[in-house]
Amino acid sequence: MSTIDLMIDEENELTFQVQVEGTRPGTAKCRLMLESKNMMLAFEGQSSGDEVSVTLPPLDHIIKEGTYDMTLEVVVDDRFFEPLKLQGAFDKRLKVTAESVTVRSKPKVRTTASLVEINRKNKKSSVKVRNNSKERVINESKETLTDKDIMNIIKQLSRGKNT
Repeated sequence: MSTIDLMIDEENELTFQVQVEGTRPGTAKCRLMLESKNMMLAFEGQSSGDEVSVTLPPLDHIIKEGTYDMTLEVVVDDRFFEPLKLQGAFDKRLKVTAESVTVRSKPKVRTTASLVEINRKNKKSSVKVRNNSKERVINESKETLTDKDIMNIIKQLSRGKNT
């Protein structure tokens, strides 16, 4: 028994070569039977000479994907023949869908530092550090800031981002 691949969600057209031989010619009617567990579907064939064409409509609303037994039946006058048995493997066509995803951006952290006051007598200075909504005052005991002092301020600013 041969197997043919068919699309369950599209129209399929099958063409068969049918020859009727005998002592007297008769008119042949053909139909294709599709057997499922719970039902049988019959599809009428259209003859033109020795060829029979059967059109299967989309069947996705009737049957599920899978392999089904199919039989070509030929009725000549009062005689019934089953000249061909085959299997139809029904699959859905390939379908690709895509959706857009909204990505929320994170709020940007903004940090500023400014010298608030210098007290020349005590040689103390204070620096105000503002990180978004938080504010800190860093007191230094020198009039001028060294590289080490600046690095300490940067460390404090970095800690402010995490808190």
